[in-house]
Parts: sequence; C-alpha cells; structure tokens
Amino acid sequence: MDRPGSSKLFCGVRSARIGLLARLLLAAVVTLFAAGIATAAQTLHVEVPDGLPGFPRADLQRFLALHMAESRLPDWRFEPAPIKDTAPDRVEWKFKLNPYAGGEVRSFGRPRTAASNFAAHRPITIEARLYLNGEYQTLVERQAVTPDGPNDPEFAAAVVGITQNLLGSQGALRAIESGRRPVYGPR
Repeated sequence: MDRPGSSKLFCGVRSARIGLLARLLLAAVVTLFAAGIATAAQTLHVEVPDGLPGFPRADLQRFLALHMAESRLPDWRFEPAPIKDTAPDRVEWKFKLNPYAGGEVRSFGRPRTAASNFAAHRPITIEARLYLNGEYQTLVERQAVTPDGPNDPEFAAAVVGITQNLLGSQGALRAIESGRRPVYGPR
C-alpha cells in the first residue's frame, strides 16, 4: 500500500511545515514583546507645591494630571503625586500671579468681595519643570489667565499645550536628547 520512500517525503513536508510554523510563531511573539516594550509608558507624578486661587492643591493636581493625559503622548502617563513624598519622575507645576497691568487702585469695598475678585481673570505665568530619576531636565513656561474653576477650557488648553511643549515629539525634552533647540507652536 505504501510506496517506497513516500513516508520520507511526507515526514520531510511535515517537518518543513512545522519549522515554518514555529518560525512564524516565534516572529509573532518577538514582535508582540518588542511592541509591548516600546509602548510601555513612563509614569510621571504631577506635583504642585503651591496652590492656585480657586483650586485646592489636591484638586489642582488631579485637574493637571487629567488634562496632561489629553495631550495624547503615548510614552507618558500622568498621576497626581502623593502629598507627602517627592517622586523622582515628576512634573512640578508652579503658578505665579503676574503684576496687575491695570495699575493699583485703592478699593473701599467689602474685604471679602475684594479678595475674591483679586484673582479673577488675572494674568499668571505657568511653569512646568520636568524631573527624571530625581534630576532636573528642563522647564517650559507660558502666560495664561487664572482659571474660572475646574471647567475652564482655556486653562485646560494651556495645560495640554505646556505638556506637549515639554514632552512631545517637538518638545523641550526631545530637543535636549537630540541636541537641538525646541520648536514651539503658537503661544
């Protein structure tokens, strides 16, 4: 029933197919493993040493982490920092009230009202400093206006823009790594 040499031919074809299948499987595993390594995002903690008028510090850290994630940078994840510890990998945000451009005017209104209106729509300088492995890397700053609260779209857009200018493909960190000057978009 068997032809002479047919089992050798069948075994040779079978082993060639098994070898090809094994190589394809190995290539798929190596590709998936390499892709998993390439897409592993580094977590940066979001720290705010001082608050901002209208934002408690913890709320501000959550707000910043949420809107930093909107920058859609695949290499980075953002989490609010623990209150007690300073993380080695972090973005430290600082907010400075700029001098009021309208000049100083003495007000005789109720102190409570004057204090609440003092920070409303006031120009500020936002600084975002990047630290990796506990070492300072770079700084990006931008001018903005104090937010109306956690739903202020202009302030959220400023946070996204600063994050992209700090960590994006054309941002300050990539410029340092490649030895070139950063390219910033419109401010």
